[in-house]
Amino acid sequence: MLLKICGISHVDDAIAAAQAGADFIGVILVPSSKRHVSLEQAERIFAMSPVRNVLVTRDMPLAELQCIIDRLHPHAVQLHGGESADYATAIRHTNVWKAFNLNSPFDLNAATAFPAEFIVADSGGGTGTPCDWQMAAALARRRKILLAGGIDAKNVQEAIDAVQPDGIDVSSGVESAPGIKAPIKLKNLAEAISRMNSQKPQRQH
Repeated sequence: MLLKICGISHVDDAIAAAQAGADFIGVILVPSSKRHVSLEQAERIFAMSPVRNVLVTRDMPLAELQCIIDRLHPHAVQLHGGESADYATAIRHTNVWKAFNLNSPFDLNAATAFPAEFIVADSGGGTGTPCDWQMAAALARRRKILLAGGIDAKNVQEAIDAVQPDGIDVSSGVESAPGIKAPIKLKNLAEAISRMNSQKPQRQH
């Protein structure tokens, strides 16, 4: 079970997430987000991060995004807007992940067809509200997914049992304030996932 800690805004939090067992950290370049960082901050965090880095964007002009990718060299770019399949397939030199808010069968079908390494099943991006687990489970039977939305150490086992995702994408569930990660919450979440990893074989596609 993969673990991504999103909304990282400080180098110390990136290191703490890695020490807790995260596989990925996410940095958000969306000005409207409470966890937004500048390009210079993102560069510093990525340079010091011990794990794979994911750049989170929303409806950024493609040429601008490609320049940032070529500067920061993220493992993946996670798209959170209305980006099209053509936009995604035009991205070069990194992996593409795409977030979908699963609210209807239309969303499920769109997520299934989208050209991305991972689909992130979400409820709205950083709101702390769980997504529709039943719909996310249907998507997980079709695609490789990360489950996001309102996940913390208390409900992660229930979420994983219900959805059977490939990984978990967490932000507010490990914070003391927006963009400020709480080490004890990171530790508790990572330990809960580690226990499940030791008990269950990873789902194959």
